[in-house]
Amino acid sequence: MVKVNVEAVVLNLATNSPVVILKSKDGQILPIVIGIFEAQSILFVLEKSTFPRPLTHDLTKNIIQNLGWKIIRVEIHSLRENIYYADIILQKNDEVKRIDCRPSDGIALALRFNAPIFASEELLESAEIIKYYQGKEFLKSNDLSKPIGEKEAEEFRKIIENLSAKDFWKKLKEE
Repeated sequence: MVKVNVEAVVLNLATNSPVVILKSKDGQILPIVIGIFEAQSILFVLEKSTFPRPLTHDLTKNIIQNLGWKIIRVEIHSLRENIYYADIILQKNDEVKRIDCRPSDGIALALRFNAPIFASEELLESAEIIKYYQGKEFLKSNDLSKPIGEKEAEEFRKIIENLSAKDFWKKLKEE
């Protein structure tokens, strides 16, 4: 397992699907297509948004804490039939529990608990598989015959760094 961080949540315009991009210290990435509500939940934490009432992942955090547990890590461990599998690792005193979850829910909760996220090394890919689509947007591509160059990689990094939650939702509504 390799520790990863949430690099960005972006919109794949070809499928109108949000994609969370996890990145290792060595620069390898794991792009995972997620649901709209999970993307929103992840972005709320990244952008430090607050709400007067708890949303679903906030409620789940409150329940876990009130029962005396804490999330110590999330592990994204496998891919079967195009579905990623993950576990939330909980701890209460000396007791540890492993609970199956969708990676997106695990990520949303890990961010709320400031818990690390790990991914299986077999799932991580070189950042060079990211391709451009219609100029600025991009897709995950399995076509490795034309890797992107340094200039394109730098432009891609700028897109990710400058994408705000507001822009994400505006673009989603336009589609």
